[in-house]
Amino acid sequence: EDIMDMIDREADGSDSLEGFVVCHSIAGGTGSGMGSYMLEALNDRYSKKLVQTYSVFPNDGESNSDVVVQPYNSILTLKRLTLEADCVVVLDNNALNRIATDRLRIPKPDFHVVNGLVSTVMAASTATL
Repeated sequence: EDIMDMIDREADGSDSLEGFVVCHSIAGGTGSGMGSYMLEALNDRYSKKLVQTYSVFPNDGESNSDVVVQPYNSILTLKRLTLEADCVVVLDNNALNRIATDRLRIPKPDFHVVNGLVSTVMAASTATL
């Protein structure tokens, strides 16, 4: 509820609110659980505003994941994305890591590198023409 109060304050201070952009992962607990809650709450409070998400999907078949319920979180979040978001930009974690290793020639990309790629996609797709 505190987060929604902060969003309400920022929305009230906006001159021309067009919509919301949500960036999250769908595999872990916070990205999937809190992200799903935020999507539903934004859709309830601001039903006429657009909601666009940049959703990072987990590595397929990742056996060394520390999130045991990763497939369960992914399915539940995917359902919420189809119901609550107006636009979903799917970011594949495997593809992001391959871009970093093959194109950028970084042998072991860390979160900083992958997050940089995500921010580049976000900036390129939201920039005005």
